[in-house]
Amino acid sequence: MSLRVFKLMILRSLRNRGISAFVLALPLPRMSLGGGRLPTKLGLYPWTLSLWSKSSIPIRKVEYVDANGIHQIISDPKLLKAAAGCFGLLGIVTHLTLELQPMSYAVMRPEKPDINLAIPPLKPEDVPFALKKTFTPEQLAEATRRFEERVEKDYYSEFFWFPFQQKAWVHCWNPVDDQRGAEEYPPTFEIWLQWIQGWLGGVIIETEFFKAIPGRWQAEFLATLSMAALPPQFFGKHDTEIKTSMPDALHFRRGTQNMRCRDMELQIPIPGRKDDPSKPDWTIVQRAWWDAINLVYSDPESPMRLTLELRIMADSDIIMAPQRGNKHGTASIEVLSIPDAVSDGEWQPFLQLIADKWMSYEKIYGQELNVRPHWAKEWFGLNFGGIPARKYLKTVAYKKEIPEFRDTLKKIGEAQGWGLADIKRRFSNDLWDDLVLDTVQT
Repeated sequence: MSLRVFKLMILRSLRNRGISAFVLALPLPRMSLGGGRLPTKLGLYPWTLSLWSKSSIPIRKVEYVDANGIHQIISDPKLLKAAAGCFGLLGIVTHLTLELQPMSYAVMRPEKPDINLAIPPLKPEDVPFALKKTFTPEQLAEATRRFEERVEKDYYSEFFWFPFQQKAWVHCWNPVDDQRGAEEYPPTFEIWLQWIQGWLGGVIIETEFFKAIPGRWQAEFLATLSMAALPPQFFGKHDTEIKTSMPDALHFRRGTQNMRCRDMELQIPIPGRKDDPSKPDWTIVQRAWWDAINLVYSDPESPMRLTLELRIMADSDIIMAPQRGNKHGTASIEVLSIPDAVSDGEWQPFLQLIADKWMSYEKIYGQELNVRPHWAKEWFGLNFGGIPARKYLKTVAYKKEIPEFRDTLKKIGEAQGWGLADIKRRFSNDLWDDLVLDTVQT
């Protein structure tokens, strides 16, 4: 794809979201939006703003209309740490200047291994009886080695498990510069098919018949369809290896947003190893993964009826990013379900059990782990470490970051002619009044 065509695609995508953007790119023949596991370590400025579900874009400049109706520009790297992740408090963003990376390509080899070999358990008793299989110590050791290699070294590391399934879905890859053999993925017909699948799934889960069947049947039905739709499939030319451009690799699934879901995601810091704190201890990922699976099997009608997902993410310099300060990286882990699990009154208690498990690892690892919920996922009404969610965010998770964020916004305003009181009156809401602007008088 030419830079011109790619740039037009970016602009059209942003404009569809009501955003205008000037895209300034380095003078190279092919460019990419980047993303994946280590976006914060690539490029001049390591802070990012997510505009798509899985890609992150380095911000060079933010243009916006402030609380007084005046057009403003921010390009100072220190101020962008707040401006590029300001939750709408800054003002109405009108233009973004983004830095693109040289176009690269991915060779994807998605797999469907046995769940015991995808993210191996720490000990055999961690595996629910229904999922137990006999593997030799050598097989498990090799699976553990491969898992650690993937999460530590691969650019993109993603793991899925659908309830009550014997197999997982593993999607890990690295970029390459050589474009020979690369093709558009998904092809046009498959994009259309994926949109239909997402739309049809949304229709099915809203029918009275589907709501009436047992939760276990709902989960099994959705899991079977989902695993069948993911590569490698039983047919098609993309069964074993897919080479495509970086943007296509990052967005290989389309149309899933057509299906309503419920979703809680926590960002769990990777701790340092006890024998060598300079190295990551990946056992926390195995522990969190299997703790969630065991909670699913503890209830035959488990409220988690869509999927357990895990991605490894890098540190971030965005002040209010959930991954900030996690030098060894972050286990971004989430549980998803359908609205019927909520209407049955089962979802919220299940989320609390999951949160309690994932918040309990400080005692095991003997070090502080600042677990944070994803801002845009479900956390309201939960307790974290026995503390109501909003209070936890303010007094624990972002205790240091909130004053820094507020002070940085204040610096921006002092330089551009507005104050915190102006944005509190114009752009804030109850949540931000409590978390960030509680000391501001209007």
